[in-house]
Order: sequence, then structure tokens, then C-alpha cells
Amino acid sequence: MTHDDFHEQEEVDEPDSPTVTLEAIGNSLRSIRRQRGLTLRGVESESDGRWKSVVVGSYERGDRALTLKKAIGLASFYNVPLDQLLGLSLPSSEGPKRLTFDLNAIRTGGKSLPEPLLRYLQEICRLRSDWNGVMLSTRAADTLAIASIADRHPDALRQWAIDQGILIG
Repeated sequence: MTHDDFHEQEEVDEPDSPTVTLEAIGNSLRSIRRQRGLTLRGVESESDGRWKSVVVGSYERGDRALTLKKAIGLASFYNVPLDQLLGLSLPSSEGPKRLTFDLNAIRTGGKSLPEPLLRYLQEICRLRSDWNGVMLSTRAADTLAIASIADRHPDALRQWAIDQGILIG
């Protein structure tokens, strides 16, 4: 198979995995972009020109093959897991998972966290009269709000919190 053959291939068919077409990937890209309230020009603007509207549009139409490097970059830009960007998984129908935050880590390293997030976590503790001061277990609705405040997709929040060193478990 030559380099050109690879780009013209429209389906990737691996044993025990779903068939993925450029059209399906494009539909997923378009859906994610629209969920974020962005036009193609908005993507170009928000990315400071890194993602040209004509290029993203060609990915969405399935006119252009998306390399792994570009897919990883777009997943990062949209803040979604790569498998969701590529349409290999759907957003969790179970809703967001409960998370347990390390309040000590937040207190000591929280300067890099958004101030609204710190206030929100403090308010949850206050409302629940949860003053143990060690950890905070969130509920599904809390997790959605935290994801929004942290400017993360709910499916990517867990990894973000791990990367920040503020998640227990």
C-alpha cells in the first residue's frame, strides 16, 4: 500500500472494532464543533489561526483524511477524548461520574486552578456542612458544573483533575 492509497481508503476495518468512515468522523467533528457553539470561522478565530476554517470544513465533509497528529490536536482544541472526536464512542449516556477531590492538594496547589472553581468547591463544602477538610465527593450535577467552570468537557474532567493533582483515586 502506498502513501496515496492510504489517504484514499475510506474505511478502516479492524477485527472486533467498528467500521469507521471519513464521513462518520466528519459528522462527529461537526457535532462537537456545534456543541461548542462554534462556526468554522469561529474555530479559526478561537485557535488563533491554527485550525483554518477551510481545512476543518474539509475534515467535516470527509473530503480530507485526518492524520493522527491532527486528530490529537483537534481533540485537544475541543477538549474531548480522541475516541469521541473520531466517533468511536458516544458521550457517556450514564452521565458524569462522581469524582473525589483532594481538598488538601487544592489548598496547597490551587493557585493554578480557576478562582471560580475554588469558590464553587468551597460552596459545596459549606452547603453540605462537610468540614472534614480532607476530601470532597461530588455528585453528578456537581461534576457537570465543575467541568463547565474548569472549561473542560465532562468526559475529560477526570484526566484534567488527575493532571492537576487534585483527584483522589
